[in-house]
Amino acid sequence: MEENIFPQPAVAEFMEGLIEARLHNDGEAKEAVKSLQDKMTGSFATPIYLLLDPQSGQQLDRRDGALLDEQAFAEWLKLGLSKSAN
Repeated sequence: MEENIFPQPAVAEFMEGLIEARLHNDGEAKEAVKSLQDKMTGSFATPIYLLLDPQSGQQLDRRDGALLDEQAFAEWLKLGLSKSAN
């Protein structure tokens, strides 16, 4: 996703306004990261994409699993980000 979908024009347009944070649950802080992932998502599956409101921290939308279609992922971002205006 990071190499093939995020840089695509339709997706990059939305990614420019976002702060991207990644949890890698296979490093030294494995248990702490897994605990945070469980708290945020209720799951240990990967990948999981969350859109969070920067002010409230409220989850706007969630995507479980990769979405390897540029237009579909861009549409998911657009729909999820529109929820922050409501």
